[in-house]
Amino acid sequence: MSVWRQNTIMSIKLRFEKGSLSTQVVLKDEALPALLDIISKHQSDDLSATSSPILLPVEKPNGAGDRSSTCKAWLKQHSAAEALNLFNWQTNPEKIVLMGAFHEANQEEDEAWRSSDVEKRFADAKEAFPANFPRDIAAAIKDGLIATVTPRTYRVSRTGWNKIAEAIAKSLPS
Repeated sequence: MSVWRQNTIMSIKLRFEKGSLSTQVVLKDEALPALLDIISKHQSDDLSATSSPILLPVEKPNGAGDRSSTCKAWLKQHSAAEALNLFNWQTNPEKIVLMGAFHEANQEEDEAWRSSDVEKRFADAKEAFPANFPRDIAAAIKDGLIATVTPRTYRVSRTGWNKIAEAIAKSLPS
């Protein structure tokens, strides 16, 4: 199954094969959540069954919409270390945004995160936690990548999700 991005109009092209049966269809954008649900429930662990990675759309045809759900679905399919390696982001504020997004993507509840949550994600990724977290989180907030919920809790902002969506798009094979 593959989903890919076209020039300016976003459509989902679905192709699947089972034995000699091969079908390809174009779906509406609204089908994406259902497709991601099917993938997460039924994806095979057999690596030989997957000939190419699943490519997720990163923008709607009208430029509107929230990319966070698409990014969260992508992040759920990868580890924190994979995401850091694929994106190759060098600055601590960028890494904090990514680890915060990774935390948000892997939580059942929709709640804000704390520095300790992000510190655990850095540890999971075998990456050093920023030595000056207050300075780096302040830089991410100033850049608009993270929003403050309370004085000590945060969320990835729309700008942050857009940055992650762009990094996902760049990491995908052409």
